[in-house]
Amino acid sequence: IVLFLKGSLMSESTQTNPTNIVKAAAISVAIAFLYATVLTKLGRDWWSDENYSHGLLVPFVIGMIVWKEWDGFKSISKKPALLLGGLAIAFSLFLLFAGTLGAELFTTRISFVVMLVGIVLYLFGTRVLNLLLVPVALFLLAIPIPQIIFNRIAFPLQIWASQMAVRGIRLFDVPTLRKGNVIDILPQGSTQTISLEVVEACSGIRSLMTLVTLALILGYFTRRYERGGFANLAAPDLLRVVALMILAVPIAVLTNAARVTVTGILTYHWGKQATDGSWHDASGWMVYVVALVLLIGANLLLKKIFRGREINDAVETSAMFSGRSAPVLPLVVAIVVGGIAVNWFVNRGETSIERKPLTELSQTLGDWRQRGSEIKFSEQTESVLKTSDYTMREYTFADGRIANIYVGYYSSQRSGATYHSPQNCLPGAGWVMKDPQIIDIPTADGKTFKANRYIVENGIYNEVMIYWYQGRGRVEASEYTDKINTIWDSVTRSRSDGAIVRVMTSVGADEAAGLKAASDLSARLAEALPPYVPE
Repeated sequence: IVLFLKGSLMSESTQTNPTNIVKAAAISVAIAFLYATVLTKLGRDWWSDENYSHGLLVPFVIGMIVWKEWDGFKSISKKPALLLGGLAIAFSLFLLFAGTLGAELFTTRISFVVMLVGIVLYLFGTRVLNLLLVPVALFLLAIPIPQIIFNRIAFPLQIWASQMAVRGIRLFDVPTLRKGNVIDILPQGSTQTISLEVVEACSGIRSLMTLVTLALILGYFTRRYERGGFANLAAPDLLRVVALMILAVPIAVLTNAARVTVTGILTYHWGKQATDGSWHDASGWMVYVVALVLLIGANLLLKKIFRGREINDAVETSAMFSGRSAPVLPLVVAIVVGGIAVNWFVNRGETSIERKPLTELSQTLGDWRQRGSEIKFSEQTESVLKTSDYTMREYTFADGRIANIYVGYYSSQRSGATYHSPQNCLPGAGWVMKDPQIIDIPTADGKTFKANRYIVENGIYNEVMIYWYQGRGRVEASEYTDKINTIWDSVTRSRSDGAIVRVMTSVGADEAAGLKAASDLSARLAEALPPYVPE
């Protein structure tokens, strides 16, 4: 950013102007001040999250693209889009503000990209932005998507990879049984089955994010025409790049399904040792290599398909970014003031609300009676959930039905600790979530509240699950509505506390009876929670 701004703010004589260097430094420092926390956390995620470890290389690739296209930048007469750029910058500040107060990392990171787009528009205009659309797309591909969306993509891929792997394994006369994303294999000469769970890493989702990014990079650097239209890509190159990025999806899934197939066959012949140790790690690297080779082959084939007609790539070079300049001071002031406002809201103390600990939640909820003692998660799970307080326990009904409840309370969501939706957690634990519905739960006072209802399955277990979000006098089924309410209450009431509440019980022989029981316990639990989850 510093190099780009320094070069682009140089005078028409191409001699370094100290004033412009100061302007470039001021903009860079303002951006760093505004997004220091966001970028630090993003860097940590790139380092620790294998799904997005390619993000560590993206800034260097972007730097290469800017360097390579420098002659193209110099040939453009800048026409600052003050209004459009200003609106983009204002929108980015709104996204940062909303994402920070709502503890939504994805929104704050998208805000950074929108801010950079807004600055480019404000200083240089749409033509320069067009040259930078590929770097913008690369940065977007390096931003971890929200977990709820990630799981909606990952789990179908896990099922797809499992289905293809089972077909492949059975071609070699290996007896196997698939349950969701879990494949059971009975090794040769053994009496005990081994379960292979097709997790995200084996489904293709991990290599998918990297492969789609590589497809964009590969397509861009092997383009036939140096100058083009949209995103600086001529129509044939643009079509080829889009097709290559789409092909990255089946390549990722197929190569990982092949990995699971080979692992299954080796498990049949050599037992559990085939799933552990060096083979498992080596097979992961082999998948990347094979997928990359297939991607390169697909790119060569697509280059022959999308030939296009010859065009003139010649560029008329003029003074670097010639044209009128946009005022920099209002831009720096807007960024700094936005940063001060966001930091003030974040560091502003929240209203302290008295509440009882959830361990004191009544052992009797209507006709339900607590069974056994509190159930505790492992320390590792607790460190992931980051709750301020939680309870998980079982209740029994008079007819012997057993239900499990979980209440996870967060005293503040501003620091990033926030609800873990069952849509995020259960699929990763092997549960299949089916038949989603929004249902009305009637309470004793004649009112109703809306909650999510799912039928969840995991092997022999078939459960009805109801969950909702409760706190600050609100009860919501939608995670997104709750996020909006959290932002609003954080601004107007200095509160971002709340809880996620979940009830599960067996479907049994009668699904309607199971749903009725779960609804009854949900109503009793919601009525009992206000002393522990303040209104």
